[in-house]
Parts: sequence; C-alpha cells; structure tokens
Amino acid sequence: MSSLIPILRFIHIFSAIFWVGTTLFMVLFLEPTVRNLGPDGGKFMQSLLNRTRFSLAISASAILTVLAGLGMFGAYTGGWSASVMLGHRLPLTMGAIAGIAAAVVGAAFSGRISGKISELGQQMSTQGGPPRPEQLAEMQQLQVRMRRSTIVAAVLMVIAVVGMTW
Repeated sequence: MSSLIPILRFIHIFSAIFWVGTTLFMVLFLEPTVRNLGPDGGKFMQSLLNRTRFSLAISASAILTVLAGLGMFGAYTGGWSASVMLGHRLPLTMGAIAGIAAAVVGAAFSGRISGKISELGQQMSTQGGPPRPEQLAEMQQLQVRMRRSTIVAAVLMVIAVVGMTW
C-alpha cells in the first residue's frame, strides 16, 4: 500500500484542486454574473451544462478526490483505527467527513437540481414563444436551491481543505 500512496496523493490533490477551485469560482464569480445577465445568463448556463463536459468533469473530480482520499485516509489512520482518527488525526478526520459531505451535497442536490434546470431550460427554448410565468417561477426557485446547495458544498470543501492541511 505504501507504494500506492504517492499515486493516490497525486490523484487526490489534483482532482481536489479542480473540484474545489471550480466550485469556489462558481459561487464567487460565475453564478452572480449569470444572475446579473438575466436571460442571457440562462442561455450561457444552458450551453455550459448541455454542450460541454462540465458536469462530467466536476463529478469525476469529486469522485476521484473522495476515493483517493479514502485510500490515503486508511493508511494515515493506521487502518481506520478509531484512537488515531479521533486522536492526533482528528483534523484530518473532520476534513475527510467534510469532503465526503461536500460530495454527497453535490451529487444529491446540486447534480439533480442542475439536471432539472437543464431540462426546464431546454423545454423553455424549444416551446416557441416566451416562457410561461410558471416556468419562470420554477426556474427561479431551482436557481435559488442550486445556489444554496453550491454554497453549502463550497463551505464543506473549505473545511475539508483546512482539515487536510492541519
């Protein structure tokens, strides 16, 4: 296992850089800009989600980060020893829990909401004519939920990064 640690560390660090960096960029810059652009922002997001591999890339980076992290965590905690995990490795344990929670939030909430936004946006753009008021209201509600879940994931990621550096 010790010969695998450098490979796991490389995968963990580089996929985490992408995952956390992209999420923070989205929360701090992309989402506010998209919101300020109004309908044009919606078109941009529609294109980002439907015409690129963005969703795949962020999902893959989250999965790789968590799996590589779990592999290293077992080694760093003496084979998942509770006394080590809750002793001198407690910050690492808390960071690992926060990172896993961020992945769960991303998969269970942000990913599903993103899919619904994409579907609704597609529906609105192909129906011919302006969106109906109920569609606009649903889109706005989905965007608020997406922002909240992304902020929660971002906060959890920052906690994870702090725990990993302790």
